[in-house]
Amino acid sequence: MSKLLANTGIFLLRAFGLIPFWLMYLLSDVFYFIGYYIIGYRKKTVLTNLRNAFPEKTDKEIRQISKAFYHHLADLFFETIKAFQASEETLKKRYHYKNLEVMDELYHQGKSVALLSGHYANWEWTIAMPKMLLHQVNGIYRPMQNKQFDQYMKKVRSRFGGCLIPASTSLRTMIEFDKAGVVSSTYYLTDQTALYDTKYWIMFLNQETPVFPGPEKIASRFKQAVVFMDIQKVRRGYYEIEFTKLFDDASQTKEFEVTKAHTQFLEDIIRKRPEHWLWSHKRWKHKRPEHIPLQ
Repeated sequence: MSKLLANTGIFLLRAFGLIPFWLMYLLSDVFYFIGYYIIGYRKKTVLTNLRNAFPEKTDKEIRQISKAFYHHLADLFFETIKAFQASEETLKKRYHYKNLEVMDELYHQGKSVALLSGHYANWEWTIAMPKMLLHQVNGIYRPMQNKQFDQYMKKVRSRFGGCLIPASTSLRTMIEFDKAGVVSSTYYLTDQTALYDTKYWIMFLNQETPVFPGPEKIASRFKQAVVFMDIQKVRRGYYEIEFTKLFDDASQTKEFEVTKAHTQFLEDIIRKRPEHWLWSHKRWKHKRPEHIPLQ
């Protein structure tokens, strides 16, 4: 049964991935209406997160942001499916990298990079990034339980040359790359929910938030540069990416300095255009243990 369901799901993803953009966004509008007005998908979570993050905003402003977010979320859902079948040419046309020279310079210096970003705008279309960067592009992921579906997802997400590394073997793989002299760029989504007993807690969007320091630890161990990738939605279906170098060498920073810097950078981006962050995610489900200080 699980094999049949996986095959059916894969077939549907392939089929939906072939529909033209105009039809895709028409379906997205329908999904927005159903998700926001009829089902109310995680609406309580979204409104609670927004009110806690922006206590200075009126209820009208919060609801305006939430509606804009649900519009974007519907687009993101279909754009994610579209990415599974989209050509390199299509993604290059709709996903513009403003300043690749930042990454090119680090590559020519022989510097591997910890490339940080968040669940903001459209992170799924980064699958074609290996065609744009000189670095070998790595992505850390957690394998799915269904092996057939997991293999399909790995195939489509690595078809442009990206190297997907299971989280359980990420450190060992990075050690092997370092010994082999591979100049790589490892992509992290840094706003994943960290465990409640994580040692680093910070005020993020007006709330006490645990932040997983894994990217900082790996970047420091291998003396990597740290770059933040800001993805902005220019208009529907079109995105612009800008690279900002935060540190030349993470090993020369103080403990948690990298983590604090990239978290603050992401918060500044979210505050400017909050509708493009993933507010439906239950980011604040943990409470800070008393023995762990707030940084």
